[in-house]
Amino acid sequence: MKATFIIALFVAAAAAAPATDLASTAKPPAGFKPCGGKSGKTCASGEICVGEKAIEGGVGICVSGAFENQCANALGSRCPLATDYCIEDPRNVDCPREVMDCGNGLCIRDAWAKYAGLKN
Repeated sequence: MKATFIIALFVAAAAAAPATDLASTAKPPAGFKPCGGKSGKTCASGEICVGEKAIEGGVGICVSGAFENQCANALGSRCPLATDYCIEDPRNVDCPREVMDCGNGLCIRDAWAKYAGLKN
């Protein structure tokens, strides 16, 4: 009887666990555009796909306004909104040698970070 109860409790807990795969979660927040990885989608001209290494499943998020959205660079820039999330800028490896700082991160909306499982 105890074993049955424990198994039932485990099954209920597993069913209540949050989904981390974007394909299996609820409707995405406004403005959220997946890219790369399993999504097979690309970003529009002027947008950058970020988070493919950080988000489970290798799916990224399209971000526009890359220079306005920089964060965590050598000057200590932070996101304009304190609730936003600073995610690694995939262009860091493309930084020209003569440029001291290309910016280390890009800001993404709080709701996007939560939806992607980057924040609680």
